[in-house]
Amino acid sequence: MTAHPEDHARIADVFDPKKFLDIAEHYGHGAALGYKYQDHGNDWVEMSLPFRPEIVGVPETGILASGAIISLVDACGGAAVWQKMGKFEPIATVDLRLDYLRPAHAGDTVLARCECYKMTKSIAFVRGKAFIDEERVVANVVGTYIRNP
Repeated sequence: MTAHPEDHARIADVFDPKKFLDIAEHYGHGAALGYKYQDHGNDWVEMSLPFRPEIVGVPETGILASGAIISLVDACGGAAVWQKMGKFEPIATVDLRLDYLRPAHAGDTVLARCECYKMTKSIAFVRGKAFIDEERVVANVVGTYIRNP
């Protein structure tokens, strides 16, 4: 499925993370993985990755695939950048580091919360975490995104 021009118009002028994720869950990684909007503030966004059997990476142990979690935090980091800018413009991930603290398992819904804490003319800096709940942090995240690549 490809994005329609009217979808771009709906998110381009003023960025609304809920509206963006309502659209993104129908295309690409958002559709394949099933991202969901949770919450947002002035410079942060929270998303979820509900459990689906397809995202189990190690069937013998039930550990979720790291790629699904990386994709979730990358999308969440990008959404935090757009939220801080207040608009949708092209960005690209320059660097994304995850420090894994524990695995997520079958049945877990993984949440991601990312904050854009610094913005320059060309680079946005993001930090956040992937977690099951406040006591079970899966990974700490640090990322940089280039604006108008």
